[in-house]
Amino acid sequence: IMRLVCCGVTTPEYFALTLKECEQYAKWLKEEKNINKITDIKETEKYAKEYIEKRLNDDKVSVYTAKLERSAISMLYNKQIEIDMPKRDNKNITRSRMQVKNDKYISETGKYKNIFIVGRATGSRRADLSNLRVNDFIEKGGHLYVKFIQSKGGRDRLSPVRDAYAQEVKEILEQAKADGKTRLFEHIPKEIDVHSLRRDYATNLYKDITENKELRDIYLSNYPERQEKVKRDIYKDRDNNIYDRNDLYVISQALGHNRLDVSVTHYLKH
Repeated sequence: IMRLVCCGVTTPEYFALTLKECEQYAKWLKEEKNINKITDIKETEKYAKEYIEKRLNDDKVSVYTAKLERSAISMLYNKQIEIDMPKRDNKNITRSRMQVKNDKYISETGKYKNIFIVGRATGSRRADLSNLRVNDFIEKGGHLYVKFIQSKGGRDRLSPVRDAYAQEVKEILEQAKADGKTRLFEHIPKEIDVHSLRRDYATNLYKDITENKELRDIYLSNYPERQEKVKRDIYKDRDNNIYDRNDLYVISQALGHNRLDVSVTHYLKH
């Protein structure tokens, strides 16, 4: 059934977007509806609304995630799945900053504590952490930065190390040098939710620069001038939340994203 569900989306761009969501939906059909074999995908259409409602009410996924899954399943059936969605309220969003299922057995103060520190200090992706070298850190104008070499998409990026963690990171680097290491970490346990550390970095770096515009301008000076057709200085999202475009630009550059909306929807709101 999973193969048939995934094949329901035919164009490459839609396939890339919906593969994960369709596989998850197919797994639910098998486990909850005992549907293992079908010849026509339309046979399962009657369960689509129930699935989205279950994701919202039982699994407690965010409205953003539920809308993404509804879009994927609508593409699958070539028909909009009609379901009332609750209005997303940023004040009620629970961010992945606390301990999660995957990392509940990895102590943040134990053997791998330096991974947690550097992850929250730099916004590293998992591959970034694995490849991070001692010499990738530089100090400039009294602030610490990390230069990620060939990160996602083969692109280099310069990211501020959050001032709140700068001293701890320096101590980690000094110890690594004393131990004769060139690479900072030998192993990143799969149980550690690295993406939650990256999200924590984004949300707190955003707080840092919105509360201290002088710091924002220092970070901003490290990046090329914004190249946007939009001339406005503010960014308004679909929920009418207002952001300063320069603030978002710093966050986007630090995370390695070109589009401002990615930082908003994937890190600052979700």
